[in-house]
Amino acid sequence: MSSDHSFTPSTLTSTFRSTGIGPEGFAFASSDGSYTGGTPTPEQSTFYAKHGFYITSGYYVLRPEVLESNFYAWRVTGDSKYIERAATAVKNFQTYLKVKTGGYAALINVDDPSKGQYDDTESFWYAEVLKYL
Repeated sequence: MSSDHSFTPSTLTSTFRSTGIGPEGFAFASSDGSYTGGTPTPEQSTFYAKHGFYITSGYYVLRPEVLESNFYAWRVTGDSKYIERAATAVKNFQTYLKVKTGGYAALINVDDPSKGQYDDTESFWYAEVLKYL
């Protein structure tokens, strides 16, 4: 399986135009022909050929790494693109993760928000995500 795409963190989130939020798990084909996430299904292979990675877990459970990584990249480089990426992530969180009662919940499928949300909010959402807002 080969791909002509180069992978960057913005590649991951821009692929999911419906939410702009990346999946919990994804994988690649390595240069020796093995796979980092197990042998992909035919559907995953088609996705890989188009995007340069394949999804192994399509949900998003409110992890802090997206905001955290952008924060540290901004602190190290001073490049405002990292703050802009974080602001976009926050906007997407507000749009797709907020629930009617005012809290936030995980997405079942980042590429199809109509599949709904899990009735759950991880504690690290409050301890590790909101501190960046």
